[in-house]
Formats: sequence, structure tokens, C-alpha cells
Amino acid sequence: MQIRTRLDEVLNELDNVALLRIYDLAMVYQLSSQLQTRKPETMQSDTARLSNYLQAQEALADVDGELSDLLLSMREDRI
Repeated sequence: MQIRTRLDEVLNELDNVALLRIYDLAMVYQLSSQLQTRKPETMQSDTARLSNYLQAQEALADVDGELSDLLLSMREDRI
């Protein structure tokens, strides 16, 4: 069985939180390979951006539905 087929089967069985973590790992892997080909002075800002991205993903992992709808509902009392 090809790896993509097997990976699709495994991913279909995971919940959203697990999928977000897998996605984060894939993004880290992708970014790390990009960082290896870049100049050292750009690595710091890319690493900081990745850290911020991962923190945002972790903070939003438990949010169900559309984030924009959630933010609008939280702001209704101030509008």
C-alpha cells in the first residue's frame, strides 16, 4: 500500500485537535527544510514567526466552528 493512501486512511480517523497537531508538525518540517536553504540573518525572524504560529494554533485548537463568528459574538455587547 502506498504511503499517501495509508496516511489518508489514518488522517480520516483522527479528530480535529489531532489533525491540527499533525498539521503543525508538517509545517515545522516544511519550514525547517526551507530554513536550511536560507541565509542566517533571515532564520531568526522565520523561527520567531513559526513559534508565534504554533502558539496561535495551540490556543485555537479547542475552538469549534468559525473563529470569526465566535469573535463577533464576543464583541456584540461592545458594538
